Amino acid sequence: MIIKKSDGAEQEFQAEKLTRALTRAKVPETATKEIVFEIEKLLRPGTTTHNIYERALHLLEARDPLGAARFTLKHAMMELGPTGFPFEQYFARLMEAYGWKTQVGATVSGKCVKHEVDVYAERGEEKREVEAKYHNQSSGRTDVKVALYVHARHLDLSGKDPSVRGVLVTNTEFTSEAIAYGECVEMKMKAWNYPRDRGLAYYIESKCLYPITVFSSLPKDSARALVQDGRVLASELISLTDDAAAHYKISEKVFETLKEQASALCEHRLE
Repeated sequence: MIIKKSDGAEQEFQAEKLTRALTRAKVPETATKEIVFEIEKLLRPGTTTHNIYERALHLLEARDPLGAARFTLKHAMMELGPTGFPFEQYFARLMEAYGWKTQVGATVSGKCVKHEVDVYAERGEEKREVEAKYHNQSSGRTDVKVALYVHARHLDLSGKDPSVRGVLVTNTEFTSEAIAYGECVEMKMKAWNYPRDRGLAYYIESKCLYPITVFSSLPKDSARALVQDGRVLASELISLTDDAAAHYKISEKVFETLKEQASALCEHRLE
């Protein structure tokens, strides 16, 4: 069956891709097979990948709410917007989980000029200046022009301090030209699944740093308010007080469920 991707391109539906996504979300094998079977029955020529995702998520939420939260990770990252600042905050928190000390929106002097970097990080003798490119649609791509200016900025910063290294990260994907350029100049780059199996998704799942937007039961207005206040991690719901939950217009019943799910979400980490 031919389906449509988010960028309009057509491709053959591959049940194994959906199976891998559900398996990665730690959905039990029986539920995975049931969901894939249901999706295959619903397919029609021109069905979009978004339609497939929405239907699979709906089926999954009824069977395994925690699996649904893990399954929706990539889409939940796009709900952090609409601006890129929450993603910068989120990525800084992710780096901190790996032992870095971070500053968001830091101004750093290079050999020639000063630069405002999205995230500036230090760990021992290592230093990183991070450009975090955020897209709120899955079709968004970070292109070679971004790779070019990030590398140029890195050259200026390292001209003053050789221990600084530039990093380009995105919550979606890079274009093939951006990857080719980045690999040619040996720039550190991370997209959703680039480098393969060691991309952004891997590092999020390894530390269980799911964004607060993975929970469908969290009202969207509440999620936006939490994110605006710098509460970007699902785990932060655990320490949220009842009064704070009321302030964010989260009902008592929903709040109790969210705390339970947030606690259980990270019981098993990727090795």
